[in-house]
Amino acid sequence: MRYIFGAESDRGSIRERNEDYYGIYVPESDDIVESLGVLAIVSDGMGGHLSGAEASKKSVEVMGRVYYDGTGAAVVERGHGGELHESRSTLSAPAVNRLRWAFLEANREVFEIVGEGRNHTAGTTCTAIVMLPELIHIAHAGDSRAYLLSDGVFRQLTDDHSVVGEMVRKGMLSKEAAVRHPHRNVITKAVGLRGELDVDIMESVPVAPGDRMLLCSDGLYSMLGDKEIAEITANGTPDKVCKRLVKRAKEEGGSDNVTVIVAEKIS
Repeated sequence: MRYIFGAESDRGSIRERNEDYYGIYVPESDDIVESLGVLAIVSDGMGGHLSGAEASKKSVEVMGRVYYDGTGAAVVERGHGGELHESRSTLSAPAVNRLRWAFLEANREVFEIVGEGRNHTAGTTCTAIVMLPELIHIAHAGDSRAYLLSDGVFRQLTDDHSVVGEMVRKGMLSKEAAVRHPHRNVITKAVGLRGELDVDIMESVPVAPGDRMLLCSDGLYSMLGDKEIAEITANGTPDKVCKRLVKRAKEEGGSDNVTVIVAEKIS
């Protein structure tokens, strides 16, 4: 293994149920790790839509199954516990193509099965990262996020697909004001809302030993600023970092479900 991981998911301090879901898929074979990497996913079922929890769970499970279709990868963490799942796959398609295809298949199944083929009936954010020996690929839709901490610099790799995210990118709103904006939860792109999805792909982002990747639902950054998130992410094991981030989000109000995955490149 070239990466070590931590993960934590909590319903927060206010919500009655946890509609987030996550998965970390680790191949059993070193050859498959070298060619297809490790897949980590965070999904946040959209409030106001039917079956948000079902949509987030479905998106994670479909991506894990389709990405490794034919090989034999094992899930070391999934959902809110440590269930074990086996999948099988061939090695023919490049990792980034597999990632895109897995994401689009997740969109199709959430739309057709959870949403019963109706627009805006079911939806979930989804941020997925494939970690290869020297680089990472990211696929993304919604306002869950992927961050990279490298050489002391903490940066957001994904764009928020939301009304306020678009306003921030256009310079109409600051990131600080966006957290309090009344339309901050209006999502403009997500898995399962429609039959077609234009997924964001960030390809071949280089990583080095000591770098840390953070995936999270909006329940984290809506409670904590980037400076505090970066400081916590930099210190302690990935497992302890995840527990600390969730604890701090709840201390600051915990108004939403909060899910985090932290991966550190170690070699």
